[in-house]
Amino acid sequence: MKAQAHYANPETIVYESATGAFGATTASKSYIGPKGRKGLVRDIEAFLTADAVGTTTVPEVTVGTAVGDATYARYRLGTAATVGLAAAASPQRARSLVSGNPTPPALNDYAGHVALETLLIPADTAFVITGKAGVGTPAGTGTHRVEIDWF
Repeated sequence: MKAQAHYANPETIVYESATGAFGATTASKSYIGPKGRKGLVRDIEAFLTADAVGTTTVPEVTVGTAVGDATYARYRLGTAATVGLAAAASPQRARSLVSGNPTPPALNDYAGHVALETLLIPADTAFVITGKAGVGTPAGTGTHRVEIDWF
């Protein structure tokens, strides 16, 4: 018998993407969490096999209400808005980049670099995880994982 999930004992689900060229092309997938439970994005991990490149903006992983939307979480795969994350620097966790214990966990060394736990995913509502292409000569391949606690 499974224990009932609540804030002290959430059910954690990790959503993992297939390998893809999400640095150069946008790829997304829709999900619905466990029946009757609200979700909170705790972490996003990136595993790159080729450097993430975007000369205008870097590729990113978003969790939102539609393709490319970042209502629930965002991780921009770079060290600056136009400097992508090197494959040799991965795997990398968005949460490990956040210093201290801000609520919600965020890093704004450049606009929107890391944003976790921004809003609860409503119960019984579809959400979309997107590997969003960079802008301006985009490139990069790899996978990503999104960790969500369901209450």
